[in-house]
Amino acid sequence: MITAIFIIGFLVMVLNEGFVILRHLSKKMAKRREKLIKKYGKKWQIFHSAMDIVWVSFVAIGIIFSEYRMFFLGLVLGFWIIVFVGVYLPKLIKIREKFRPDE
Repeated sequence: MITAIFIIGFLVMVLNEGFVILRHLSKKMAKRREKLIKKYGKKWQIFHSAMDIVWVSFVAIGIIFSEYRMFFLGLVLGFWIIVFVGVYLPKLIKIREKFRPDE
């Protein structure tokens, strides 16, 4: 049962955060996200926040109570490391180069 809770939480994390992360990779997805926010306003924020609470809670329960805690922790850390290296690090490098004085 704990494994199922973790898997549900992990899938919600990937889908919920993946959609948000895509805005950094695709202008089309950024526009689609903005349209959703504009259309649903506060309801979008509530939905996204509720999904955050669900995935964080389910993933935490899975990591804390499962005998597979190290594997589950590795999955979560692996996902976020891939996101950091593939999405956020290149953005940070671009920003740094933008503010770097000419050499």
